[in-house]
Amino acid sequence: MPKLNEYLGSVISSLTNARVMADLQTVKVAEEYAKHDLLQHFSVPRMRVDDVELTIPIALESTQQKLSTHVDTIDNTEFNKSLYKEVTRGLGLSSLPRAASSEIRSLLAENTHQLEKKVNLEKTTESVNGFSHEITEKILTLNEKYGLADKEITIDKEIFKRNISQLAEKQINTNQSATAIENLQVIAESHLLKEQKPESIIYIKMKISEDGMEWQKMDDDNGKTTQKLLPE
Repeated sequence: MPKLNEYLGSVISSLTNARVMADLQTVKVAEEYAKHDLLQHFSVPRMRVDDVELTIPIALESTQQKLSTHVDTIDNTEFNKSLYKEVTRGLGLSSLPRAASSEIRSLLAENTHQLEKKVNLEKTTESVNGFSHEITEKILTLNEKYGLADKEITIDKEIFKRNISQLAEKQINTNQSATAIENLQVIAESHLLKEQKPESIIYIKMKISEDGMEWQKMDDDNGKTTQKLLPE
């Protein structure tokens, strides 16, 4: 059975090959037009696809998929960047002093690394709660140490913790979903789909737009000609 990404990739590849065949036919027509006394003054017909909309029925071969390899559960760079912004915002600030910023970034990086290890080991997001609690406590301690937030601002610890927890949950679920869907094995053959229960059929709607590329020749200062494949 094909994987979902392989199956959808083959559909897109088939459409690309169809365009290639159409272009080759256009070349043949152009050559015939060039030989004809009257047709050589006509524009050469060329087919171009603006949008292709497909509705593809598939069924999942198995709804229980276990990942045998390590999953990059968290995009650490993007996650830490988002988390840093959330911490800064939670303190009611637009930026942090250099010393505090460096310490907070190190704190976030270390805790994110530990969170990722726990999620991969446990295969759940239960450790997010502990992660957000620890981050909240340490950030509030650093806030007192450096006097970051305005004294008139009251930081709600529970809201601070909840925002960090929601951010972590969203990051983990997004990455896990993308990985799981990509590796799902699907049933796409029509005779096998007929054997499936109606409630087991999934319909994927795809809209594909054409974006052409063309070779362009350029001369450098030394008169050397180079070719680059650029968007039309």
